[in-house]
Amino acid sequence: MGLNITEKATHKAVWEAFALNRRTDRTPLHFRLFSNDFQMPPMKPKRQSYEWYVPKGILKSNWISKYLYHVPALVVLFYDLDWNDTSWTDKKNDLATRVHTLKSVLGSRNSRVALVLIQSGISVPGEDTGAAEKAATLCTACDLPAKHLFVLPHSDAHLLGYTVRLENALSEIAWTFYLGETKGVRAHRDFLNKTTHTLLFVRHQFKLGFLNELRNDSQAAIKHYAQCYHLLLDLRSTDTNLHEIRIVAAVVNYKICRLDFALNLPRDAISQFRRHIDLFRQRTGPKELIFEHYAWLSKQYQIFGDVFEEAVRGGLPAVQTQHPGFYYQQAAQYAVLRRKTALQVCKDVSAPVSDLLEGWSKLEFYGQRPWRPGKRSLEPPEQQREAEGIMEVQYHEVKEVNHSNTIIPLFSSAISQFKKYRCPRIKRHLMVQMAEEYHQANDSSKALTLLNHVMWDYRSEKWWSLLSSVSALALQCAYNTAAITEYFGLALEFMGTKLMRSEEDKKRVHDNLLKLLNGQSPDPEPGTPPEVVTVATEAWSVLLGSQVSPVTVDMTTLVPCLEVRASFTQSQFHVDQEVGVIVMIRNSYQSAISLSALSVTTNSPSYSDRLLETQPEKLILSPGKVTEIHLTFLPLVEDVGKKVKVTGVRAQMDVPNSSLVVSLQWSGPGNEGVTMHAANTPAFPEFSLLYKDKFDISLPIAETEILPRQPRLTVQIEHDNTALVWEWLPVKVFLKNIEESLASDISLSFGLDPSSHINLELATQVCTSSGLLSDKIGSQVSSFSNGELGVGEESAVTFYVKSLTASERVLTLKVEYTVPVLSGGSLVHCPCVCEKSIHIQARIPFQVTVETQSLKFEKLARVAAGESFLVVPKIKCISHVPITLTNSSLALANEVNQVGTEAKSQVMNTVLSEGEIGVDCFCVLLSKKATPNSALTLGQYVLYWKRSDNDSPAVSVSVGLPSLMVEHWGVWVDCEIAPQGTVRTPLALAYIISNHGVHTAELALNMQVSDAFMYAGHKEVRLRVLPGCSEQVTYTLYPLLAGNVHLPKLTLSVESHSPGQPTSLDALLARILPTHVYIMPQAKGNDPAVASLSTRVTTMVVS
Repeated sequence: MGLNITEKATHKAVWEAFALNRRTDRTPLHFRLFSNDFQMPPMKPKRQSYEWYVPKGILKSNWISKYLYHVPALVVLFYDLDWNDTSWTDKKNDLATRVHTLKSVLGSRNSRVALVLIQSGISVPGEDTGAAEKAATLCTACDLPAKHLFVLPHSDAHLLGYTVRLENALSEIAWTFYLGETKGVRAHRDFLNKTTHTLLFVRHQFKLGFLNELRNDSQAAIKHYAQCYHLLLDLRSTDTNLHEIRIVAAVVNYKICRLDFALNLPRDAISQFRRHIDLFRQRTGPKELIFEHYAWLSKQYQIFGDVFEEAVRGGLPAVQTQHPGFYYQQAAQYAVLRRKTALQVCKDVSAPVSDLLEGWSKLEFYGQRPWRPGKRSLEPPEQQREAEGIMEVQYHEVKEVNHSNTIIPLFSSAISQFKKYRCPRIKRHLMVQMAEEYHQANDSSKALTLLNHVMWDYRSEKWWSLLSSVSALALQCAYNTAAITEYFGLALEFMGTKLMRSEEDKKRVHDNLLKLLNGQSPDPEPGTPPEVVTVATEAWSVLLGSQVSPVTVDMTTLVPCLEVRASFTQSQFHVDQEVGVIVMIRNSYQSAISLSALSVTTNSPSYSDRLLETQPEKLILSPGKVTEIHLTFLPLVEDVGKKVKVTGVRAQMDVPNSSLVVSLQWSGPGNEGVTMHAANTPAFPEFSLLYKDKFDISLPIAETEILPRQPRLTVQIEHDNTALVWEWLPVKVFLKNIEESLASDISLSFGLDPSSHINLELATQVCTSSGLLSDKIGSQVSSFSNGELGVGEESAVTFYVKSLTASERVLTLKVEYTVPVLSGGSLVHCPCVCEKSIHIQARIPFQVTVETQSLKFEKLARVAAGESFLVVPKIKCISHVPITLTNSSLALANEVNQVGTEAKSQVMNTVLSEGEIGVDCFCVLLSKKATPNSALTLGQYVLYWKRSDNDSPAVSVSVGLPSLMVEHWGVWVDCEIAPQGTVRTPLALAYIISNHGVHTAELALNMQVSDAFMYAGHKEVRLRVLPGCSEQVTYTLYPLLAGNVHLPKLTLSVESHSPGQPTSLDALLARILPTHVYIMPQAKGNDPAVASLSTRVTTMVVS
């Protein structure tokens, strides 16, 4: 109250926040917007004593709506007033006046009053002293408790949050009103007695339950409703008051079940409903009004189904054996029984003279009769008036109640529930009943639509008995609606052997079909009402008079008397052969049926005019036999390599001098009943032995492939069955033309078989000789043109295959060409295809291992910057044929350089057989810029090779070089000595000591004594080498022994006070310094052998 939503946007926003878009998590409240001049319903005077009071009924019909919509529990007055308003006093007085006026309107009602101030800012009275004082003054002026005054700040961002908090507080005040009402009801019980006030006990318990429900106290509400139901059952019931008792019982039962579902007690709700039905199922009441009892039972099941479905939508889980659909189904069954009994009981009823049912919907008490309202006696006071009233109820039931409008929605609700919970058979049963109801209501078009859906499933599952009964109803609906297409299909199905109908009925339907073909209206189906026959006959006449031919009937989904199969005679035909098609038609009707034309359609429209039969003598279908019709056509050259499929069969029925033509159409290869579409129907091939005719045991060939003409071009392939991985294996193809004419447009396609694994496709390369140098080589060579070949001519083509993995491969060669042939009297270029496959097993040709060695041929894992070392690849041949190593090289990393600009491969033009090993050697130098203490990958070793026994091009294989750990030595020593010396001849030896570090190196040098040499030079010396500088220490050796002599050992140690240097250099010196030198013996006189040996030795291999 007080909200002007039409003129003030603020008030409209507040009202919408309360009343619109209420979620389920908010407090269940009902709001009404009162105007300033609203009036409360008048309150009846309170009764001082119940001693002589006799109630006229159980439950007043207006009491529930009074507390729901007319008597407010709380009236909230909204007023725009800020605490700092300039005219505070005037508005306070105006507000007080409004509150007093509101209280006077409420009168003696116990409705609560609350005041809400709509303010533009946020202010809390407890935090603002002035606001708190004004709030107290306002409560005193309005005579309201402080808890009934609220402030609602208006903010677009937080209005909904304020509203939710406010409605929670208001609901607490409203519930105090219902609590007070319950106390008032309880106070009346002290004045009641069980002799004359039994109805009041029931009424008061219901009021207590309802008021507690409004207070949101569901447990207390269920308790009082249960007591009310128990007291109601204790009432003495007769035919006079039974209707009132069961109506009130229905209301109380609804309340109990709904609250049980709300409290998540579905078992209690179902148990209560079953008990309720069991108690009242046998209380039928007067036999003249037995239909009222079934109407009441139907309504009970419907209401419980609605409550159950509402609970399921709220999150209650339901199962396939217990869901709302069962209750909707039962409600529909009782509604049908209601109509049936009404037609039986009220068949002789006449129009009433008086209107005793006036005010039926405005009675004071639930369930009472309008011709005796408020009568307390258990027996009707006036027998004559009672009989007249019953007759009026009967007349109303028969003439004014549309039972179909009640039954059909119930069936619809049940069907949707059974569909939801996956009960297909019950759903189909209900759909049939719903179709019968539509038919009963003269809405045959909807009935036919439902039956078409159901009959499809019955055909799929082979329920022939069910299909037989449903088909009769569907045929009648098709006749009633003049649906000529459906009528023809259903009639042909009706005439078949699957439907268990009498021969007379089938002949009658056949005669109707012949009448239709002659342009006449069919005879009505048995049991059709005369008024429906009149309308249907007129509709047929109009339809046949304006019918545009042809009428197309889809036979694929039916089980008609004509079963068709179209099949190719073979699964493959060559392009120069005629393609044969056999159409088998089985007539299961008792008489012969004639067709006027028969055609087969394929996925290629070019053959439609050739697959046509119009000779009447071939199209007479004998009863109970299979008729075979043979059709042929010559395939087109354009269809080579394609598949021709049977897409449909079409049969035409007509009679001479008639404008009506009926086209029977089967999709696919035909129709053997609907069993081809019944994917869930198991098939047992062994049962085929029980069938007698060819139609049941032959499998149709629905598609055929058009193959090229048989080639007469000989193709020979020469190749090695074992290929070497990485090589270009030559595959030679020899062609010879033995055709009778020129072979032109010859093209060859060679490559990996298309069915090979994707990994093989990536690891196989195929090319011709012209594509060996190409960078883009795939696994296929497609359409390689080879020109033309005359009669008897030969040609050869070489392909190359590279296998990148050691596995077996299947390669396919496809040779395509065209030759001129005579076809249909004309010369056409006919394509021919020849395909061959070869198997190649690839194997690894050799194994390559690479070692890094020092200059002394020792294995090396660590190397210092600036150090030279050897890369030694070893190639072991494991090929079944000899291979030639044509060349080799190193592809080094940036930090590594090859020593010598003219270094050549050591294995160039080397031939290796299986088991032989070739060794290559390269000297490389590590750059001083290499990063210390890191693993360095040297690069790759590239080997060029090929087979030795053919002219295939050489191929290269790259092998990764090993990684070395880069070391950093601050001190480096180089040795200079001649390659060889001579006994007792001085030999110069020099050590150059370099400092590569950033600190000065303090070194101690020691030259050990050797038995093989005398030497001149420092035995021990201390050196100081500056960063980036070198020091040279020289010795003169005097050899004493001949041969490969051990040199005096040099040792270097780093002084401990030298920072950044290792203390011992023994490991480095042992790796980089020579340990032996070759000493020649002295020549004795002029010995030519010794002199020759001295001159020939020019290089000393230091080891």
